[in-house]
Parts: sequence; C-alpha cells; structure tokens
Amino acid sequence: MSIKAGTLVEFMQDNAPALGYVLEEQGGKIRLLLANRREINLTQARLLPWTGPNISAKAKEDIIAALNEHKEKRQQIQANINILELWDMTQGEVAEESAEFFAGLMENELTPDIVSAYAHALLECKSRFKFQNPNFEVYDSETVEARILAEKQQKERTALISGGAEWFKFLWDLACRHHTVSEKDSLKEPEEPVAGTLKNLLFKHMAETESHEENLLWKQVSKQIPDEPHIAYQLACAWKLVPEHYNFWLLKADYDETEKFAEPFAEEIGTIQNLSKTISKMPFEDTSAPVLNPKQGIFKNCLHAGLKDGEILCGVFEKALDLPFVSIDSASTKDIDDAFYFRENPDGSKEIYIALACPAFFWQFGSELDKTIAKRCTSIYLPEHSLHMLPESLSTYAFSLLEQQIKPAMIIKAVYDKENTLIEKSLDFCRIAVQDNLQYLACEHFLSDETENAEISMEDALNADFCGNAKSYYPIQEEKYAPSSEALAKADKYRNMLQQAHAFAKAHLNKRIENGAVIIERDEYDIYLEGEDRQTKVFIEPMPQSSNAQLIVSEFMVIANAICADFAVQNNFNLFFRTQNAGMPKEMAGIWKKPEEIAKVARLLSPALTEIEAKPHTGLGLKAYSPVTSPLRRYGDLVNQAQLMHYHFFQSPLFDKEEMEQMLLSYNVHNGLAGQVQRSRPRYWRFVFMQQEAKRQGENCGFHGIISDENDMYVTVSLTREQILVRAKRQLFGDKALLGQEVLLRLGKINPLLFEVSIMKVQEI
Repeated sequence: MSIKAGTLVEFMQDNAPALGYVLEEQGGKIRLLLANRREINLTQARLLPWTGPNISAKAKEDIIAALNEHKEKRQQIQANINILELWDMTQGEVAEESAEFFAGLMENELTPDIVSAYAHALLECKSRFKFQNPNFEVYDSETVEARILAEKQQKERTALISGGAEWFKFLWDLACRHHTVSEKDSLKEPEEPVAGTLKNLLFKHMAETESHEENLLWKQVSKQIPDEPHIAYQLACAWKLVPEHYNFWLLKADYDETEKFAEPFAEEIGTIQNLSKTISKMPFEDTSAPVLNPKQGIFKNCLHAGLKDGEILCGVFEKALDLPFVSIDSASTKDIDDAFYFRENPDGSKEIYIALACPAFFWQFGSELDKTIAKRCTSIYLPEHSLHMLPESLSTYAFSLLEQQIKPAMIIKAVYDKENTLIEKSLDFCRIAVQDNLQYLACEHFLSDETENAEISMEDALNADFCGNAKSYYPIQEEKYAPSSEALAKADKYRNMLQQAHAFAKAHLNKRIENGAVIIERDEYDIYLEGEDRQTKVFIEPMPQSSNAQLIVSEFMVIANAICADFAVQNNFNLFFRTQNAGMPKEMAGIWKKPEEIAKVARLLSPALTEIEAKPHTGLGLKAYSPVTSPLRRYGDLVNQAQLMHYHFFQSPLFDKEEMEQMLLSYNVHNGLAGQVQRSRPRYWRFVFMQQEAKRQGENCGFHGIISDENDMYVTVSLTREQILVRAKRQLFGDKALLGQEVLLRLGKINPLLFEVSIMKVQEI
C-alpha cells in the first residue's frame, strides 16, 4: 500500500479507528496530524487497509477542518448502514472479504468515506464479523448465536461485578455496625438477575461448595471487603437472607435440620413402618414368620441378599427372648437403641444380655433413602435441638426399643465367672419387649456410694440431694433436674439388678485400666437457649452427674462392641473398626478428671480412626473395637449390624472388602463434616454465652477456671462452666501460675465466629 503526503488514513487507537492526515512518509515511517492538533509517528504496518481521500490543503487549520468534515461524514454514513442485512446476505456465502467488497454489495458508488464507514460498522459488529487484516471474516449463524450469548453473559458479568462489589461493600459496612438492611437501604439492592446471583453466591461460599468459576467471581465481588472467615455469613445476615446465629456449619455438611429430607421416600418408609407394626402386634409367643415385601429384594438387605427368587419368607425373628430388659437414657431421649438384662448367679458368675435396636432387619442398602441416610451419617445433638440421622417415624417409633413394645433386636450375650473373666459370648437375633425405659438420674439415686447396698425409702429418694458429686463452683439447680416420682419408682423396681450391674461395671472398668485404658471424665453442663435470632439468650448450667448409672451403660456397650469386633476378626470379615494404635506410657492408664490431668493425657492420646481392619484401641484398652450399639444414630453402626447379621445367618458378610473400602471413603468424609457441626455449634454457643455475660456484668464479670497447662511463655486456663481453653502470656498471671490453681478471669474481645477471646485480668481464688 503506497502512502503519500496529503492522504487521509486510519489506525486503531483505544480499540477504535482514528483518522489522521499524512504529513510525511519516509522508509515506512509516517508522521500524522490529528484533528486534536497533535502530531504522532507511526509505522505503516499500523495503518488500516482503507485509505483516502487525498487532501490538497496546506494550511494546518484547513487540514484540521478537512479531518473533522470527513470524520463527521463517515459517522453519518455509518448511522444508515443496516449491518444485520449485510451479514444476512453474506453469511454462508462469503468466508472473508475486504471492507470495499462489503460496501460494494450495498452501495452503487464507492468513495473512501463510504468504504471507511462500512469498515467502522463491520468492526463494531463483533458478534458477526471478525477483522483479520486486511479482510473481514464472516461468522456463520451458530457462531453468531454463541457469540451473542457470550456478549450478553459478559455484560451481565460486568454488571454483576461492579454492582455486586458495591453492594457487598455496603453490606459489610452494615455488618461492622451490627445492622441489617432497612427498607430504605433495600432501594440500593441490585436488580435481578444480579441480586439472585449474589444471593446464590453467598450461600455457595458459606457452604464452601462454589465452583472454580464461582470462586473467581467471589474474589472479584468481594475485593473491597476483608478476606475473613465466615464473611459470607456476615453479609447474608446483614442482607437478612439468614437469621442471626444461623447454623452455617449444617450448610457445609449439607445436613437438613428438618424432616423434609424424608418426604421423597414416603413409600419406602411406609413399607418399613408396616413391617414394624406387623412384628410389634404379633403375640410374644407367636412363632409365625413375618413376610418381607417382595420389593425389598431390589436392593441389598441382610436377610434376603443371597436368597433365591421367591424366598421372601423371613423366619429370623420367629424366636422371642422373654427377659425383663431395661434401658437407661436421658429423660429427653426418644430414639432408644440399647437395653440390657443383668443377672448374678449363686455361683458368682454373671450373665449380661445386651439388646440393640435392629434397623438392619428392615434396611435396603443402595436405595435412595439409604444414600440420603449415608450422607447424613450420624445424629447431631445441639443446644437448640436434636437432629436425628433417621426420620423420626423410624428412629423414634418403628425401631426404638420403647417399653412394652415388641421389637426385633440384636442380642449380645456375655457370661463372666466370679473373677469377672469372660467365659462365654454369643450373638443372636430375636424379638424382645423392653419392660421399662429408665432414666439416668433416677437410677443414680440407687447407685451412689453413700447408698449402695443400703435400704432407701422412696421418700428419701425423692428428697435426696441430686448433685451426685461435690458441689462445684457453680451450684446445681437440683429441683430443675430432679427426676419425677414415676421415674424413681421405675428405677426402684430394678434396684438390686442395678447395684449388681454397677459393681460388675466398676470391676470391668478396672480390668480395662489394667490393660492400659485411658478414661477422661468431665462434668456435664446444660446449654439451653431462650428467644430467637438477635433476641436469643444463652444459658449454661451445671447438671447433676449420673456417673454410676452411665458407667453401667458405657461398660456394657464396650462389652457389646468388643464382642462384635472379635466375632468379625475370628470369622475374617470386615467391619468399621475404631482404632487408636498409639503407644501410651503405662502410667497414663486410669481415670482422669482434673483439667491439668486431662491436658497432659490429651497431648499424648492420638485421635481415634475408623478403618476396616481391626487394630488395637489404646484408649479403651482393647485389642479390637467396632461400634454397633447405636444403629439408630450412626450409619457406621448400622452397616456393622448388617454385616454381623448377614454373616450370622448366611456365613458370609453382606459387603465384601472392596465394597467396605468404598463405603469407608464416603463415610469418613460425611462423618467428618457432621462431626464439625457437633463440635463447632455448641462451642459457638459457649462463646456467645461468654460474650453476653461479659456485656451484662461488665467489669464485675468473673469466669471461673483452673490452670491446666503452663510454660515459659503462656498459661492455659480451662474454664469450668464453659469448658473452653483460654490462654494468655505468663506475665499476666504473675509468679503464681501453678497447675491446678483456681482463678477468676475477666474476658474481653470475645468473637464467637472465630472462637477468639482475650484474658483481660486474672484473680487468684
């Protein structure tokens, strides 16, 4: 392309064509005069392929006037160009051509201004034409549709980023002042679809489930606010998308806290309920076999996997065990999954029958309901409410070992000689009827050290001190937690059995300690809430201890789980085992209650793991341990029960090793997420309680604690009521920071979301 002085040329500047007058050309380098009177130097390679016309003017003012005249003329021509019609004429017919060619299709006479105007129109229509110097490529219809969609999305994204960033900044300012959007503020809210996208992004970020693209978008819209943990929750709270104290940990675990999760499975649940009712209504002496619904054969069930087609009769529970079983649970417990009967014989031997609820009898592994329950994985117990792993229609009614109801059960029998050595053990399945559901605190009255083996009247029991252990720094409201006369009367019927069972449980615990068991005991405190949202008030109160009654249940459950683990090991099949194969010094075996003792033990005791191969459990003092005693509350226990049940009747496990390995991967993920909820949510409420107390009492607020750890730099205090560890630099404590020292702390800078608190002042007691 030959360029001479006096020619009008165009070049790209700021992504748009600019017009210039050639003052001089020499060796491919060009000096231009622009309409704004500037002179610039360019290489010829930067010029666009349409040129002209030539201007004869010599005076600078005349040249500038000519530049403005041709620029305006080209704009007027471009305004009348139907670029869509031009594309419609050429798409599919022309691959690429020059601006002059396209102008010639629409115009009879061509001038440099007309060609340039068409070139401008082609350049602007990026969705249909692409400039590949010196020609324009014509996109086909499919490409055009894709590019139009991309352009639309890009515009929306630009609006989203700019509008979202400003809105998030506004919400953050509100959150910092502990305010929420008002009706007036809502006028600033972005319009749809931007608002909907931002809301979805906040929930995705809270749940930590955003995609890579969503994460990039989050970084762009949140660039004006601090990168703090739980920032999405704070913004959502300020926007009133979630209430104050919203449980975002449940969102992370994808755990539905309502019963809605069970609604899609009404038919399968109904089938289970009907079969449960059939068994419950059978006379106890009836030995006829309940019929399994043929639909149950679609999925893996421990009673028909391996049976031939048509073998749908199940006689497994035609046997009934007529013993006076009792359960011991908290007064609020609805899903009762274990009961026991204890008998001491004249020769000093002891027989223990442990009955477990048997959901595995009904369960269809691989069904949609099963997949949902496997994801929930465990029941979660929170101060605000309890969340059941199973639908309550099953856990509380169909499966629960409620008194005076006939239910299928898994039976573990253990016989000990007079030296408390295990001499016989067995595993069976049958129908039982629990005689009474007892309560811990009611049983405790007949098991305390002062009254053991003594005659106590019901009147004495009703008027007894419910504290159990010595009074703590925070007194117990005994009347609030006192069991009813009905609960005491029930427990009184089994006084002798309970006392004998307690004596055996203590002996069994001592034997485990001889084998290296490490037992950590902490006092129980009741966390409860009053009010909702911003008006929620948190209360923490000490509860009466029922350590003796709990010892019976805990030791019997250890016995049952150990026997089941041994059964699997002896028969060479896999369960979900709990393992803790860590070397512990012999002197660490024992029962540890003091905060400084617990801190020392905790440093040495590694976390327990779930594995499908049996290994020792150091903390329990056992060679193998496999949880099976809570099949209503833990999915792993349900799987273990199914494994044991299928092997018992068919001499093979329901799941092989490869299947168990696959299930373990999913189980550990979901159990870990649910465990985070169980740990974090009560801890959050404890910090809210401390924050509220510190605000309510001001400088007079003192939190009781015991120094549990210290070194040259820091001192750690275990808060008695709140059961939280706090620490500060040693100089704040002076020279008398001794392990076990009681102190009163004034706390400040309490952040429940980040679990942060500062010790402001220390007072020795």
